[in-house]
Amino acid sequence: MNTTFMLSGGAGRVITAIPALEKYHRLNPTDDFKVLIHGWENLYWNHPLLQDRTFSVGQKGLFNLVIKNSILKHPEPYHRHSYYNQKSSLIEAFDEEINNTNDHCDLDKPNIYLHTGEINSAQKLIAEALNEKKKKKFVVFQPYGSGISMINERPYDSSGRSLDVDDALKLGQLLSQDAVVLYFGSNEFVHPGDNFMLNTKGIPNADLRFYMAMISMCDYFVGVDSVGQHMARAFNKPGLIIMGSTFEKNVSYPDHFKIFRNGILPTYNPIRIGGSDCEFADRSNDGIMNFTENQIQEMYNITRTL
Repeated sequence: MNTTFMLSGGAGRVITAIPALEKYHRLNPTDDFKVLIHGWENLYWNHPLLQDRTFSVGQKGLFNLVIKNSILKHPEPYHRHSYYNQKSSLIEAFDEEINNTNDHCDLDKPNIYLHTGEINSAQKLIAEALNEKKKKKFVVFQPYGSGISMINERPYDSSGRSLDVDDALKLGQLLSQDAVVLYFGSNEFVHPGDNFMLNTKGIPNADLRFYMAMISMCDYFVGVDSVGQHMARAFNKPGLIIMGSTFEKNVSYPDHFKIFRNGILPTYNPIRIGGSDCEFADRSNDGIMNFTENQIQEMYNITRTL
């Protein structure tokens, strides 16, 4: 009987599951497995193994067509002892869940793929921007994570994974001295005083695949713990990752990126495990993404070495 893997959570989790799914196919070549995804299935488009195996969870008839005659599995990396004790990454925890192994030596980086049309469009946009701004480098900057929301007309992230809006503006302005900078995020959070970074206002259908293509063609990536860093790693782009309430061992690639912290180690948030413990972890981590002027300058100085 074939297997169906249901993937839930954010887009970063969907990307970090890819190496374990590729490995599962190598180990189980006769299993015509399928993948169900809550909302991010287009991240697997163009993937030579996964595109035709992947379905949106909301698709009509999915139960009878795919699930009923398969073994349904719901891998949850956050439930692994190694993960919540900072001994494994998301990629490795998915390997434990999907392939039932602690041997991760045969895992690849996340592999995501683009259509030629997407690549050509990104190349054209970047070339035009570099020519207009008279710059030689193009940078993608993701200052906010998925926990960001608008409170009192100001972006705020209670989970401690996003930059403060003023710090994001300062760093974006510094980055713009040397490069064309594309802001990666919802246009809802574009600062009214930001007249130096590009954004996707006026670009129709600028979804995650648009940002995938732009990252694939950029010179380097700067961001927080969110999906952009996983895209940058997939395309082997150098970058600076600014960490707050999460651990680089769990969610990032410290062997590939430069990692920056304000010197305070976080309290682990047992998301998908604890109830009130999650709230109290957020309270303990309050302010963990606050940075001084000197630290913002230091971040910028690091990017000049990328």
